[in-house]
Amino acid sequence: MEKNSIWILIFLFSILVILSILTYIEDNIAILVVSILYLIFGVLCSFISNESEHIRNLIYIFLLFFLIYLIHSVIIYYGIIEVYGSPFIKSDELFFSEVSDTVALKFKLGYTFFELDKIYIEGTAGVYFFGLVSTLANLFEENSVLILKISVVFISALIPMYLYGISRLYFSENLSIWVATIYGFFSFVPYLSSTLLRDTHIALMFIITMYIILQKLSIVNFIILIFAFFTSYYLRPQTGLFMMGFSVIYFFLFVRSMVSNRYIELLIYLILIGIIVIGVLNSNLMEVYDMTANSSGNKPSETQASGMGAKIAKLPIPINIIAQFSYGQMQPFPPSWIFTGDNKGLFQISYLIAGIAWFLGWGFLLYGLFKKKILSKIDFKLNLMFFISMLYLILIATIITSTRRQMPVYPILYLFMVFSYLEMSITERTKIWVGMSLFYITLVLVINFLKI
Repeated sequence: MEKNSIWILIFLFSILVILSILTYIEDNIAILVVSILYLIFGVLCSFISNESEHIRNLIYIFLLFFLIYLIHSVIIYYGIIEVYGSPFIKSDELFFSEVSDTVALKFKLGYTFFELDKIYIEGTAGVYFFGLVSTLANLFEENSVLILKISVVFISALIPMYLYGISRLYFSENLSIWVATIYGFFSFVPYLSSTLLRDTHIALMFIITMYIILQKLSIVNFIILIFAFFTSYYLRPQTGLFMMGFSVIYFFLFVRSMVSNRYIELLIYLILIGIIVIGVLNSNLMEVYDMTANSSGNKPSETQASGMGAKIAKLPIPINIIAQFSYGQMQPFPPSWIFTGDNKGLFQISYLIAGIAWFLGWGFLLYGLFKKKILSKIDFKLNLMFFISMLYLILIATIITSTRRQMPVYPILYLFMVFSYLEMSITERTKIWVGMSLFYITLVLVINFLKI
């Protein structure tokens, strides 16, 4: 698509203009220089494809959402400073902001990654990443919250880019662009792209893993997969261990293609199983049942302020798990939640839009699964990733209903929503749109009437 080349130049020019203005306002040249390095690295990531047309589309998607997320993040950044006197939407962001400069100083003292891991225990990769950004910024001038936030914009923009790469394996070029674009606008990525958290980094590792698993077997892809797994583990151990389920798919296929001796193959499998068992036994995953069985309404939840989360948690097993899973897929709910407590109201409107869009998407997914039998029309590897993703969501639902923890596997579910949508007639699609919209409105009215 030749017109995409023109749009690429327009996007790039617009990004550079915005960055130059921010550099002038903040009087910090590091904003422009470091952001240009983000852009270069993002373009290099587009070479996951060997076809020039695909590479151009990948760059198009990356730059489009770098621009969109940059504008969104900048508006949020200056807006909440003006209204609330702080550049942070979530309280967790303050930690990563402060620790970035602390870690940059530790780098100067010669601290290694694993020495940092002993200090910070969990989320070392996130700490390390923000420390690297701070170090890089200090080389040119100085680190700032804005530079750190732009680094999250960069990470976030890679997610729809990789989704395009996955979509291209199943859909036409034009449809794949639309699939990636819709997800880029209406998923939870826009909201999280404006926060200084590690969730988008985890989501990126997941979607890279998904992309690699669907590619041809190769040593290079296997190495990338190992890197993605360990990075995810050191971003959040529980998530990383569960991502091992995706990695195992590729590993088994890889071993089978590389090892001809069945006994050696069996030995490798046994070693892998042993590593998995040891990892799980030493992780918090074994605490899931206890946490569920001893529910007292004190589980962390981004919507706990509404009171619904606490009430659902008190339901008997397994009803509470089913209810928490369903409730987790509706977040934020009710919509008025974003205006309560420590939330930032309209500054979190992208979060609300994503929540409503995701709720509507579930209508298409369920219709496709039970009415259109789409599982029988999709390849084995993608189906397997779908079931692992569902297992992940159910397991997470026993602990927390936060979309931040759940969204890493959403691209896989989203693809199944797309498959379902494409299998439907216009009449069926209209019924789903209207039915789910009315269902959502009804739920909101009921909750408001009952004042839960």
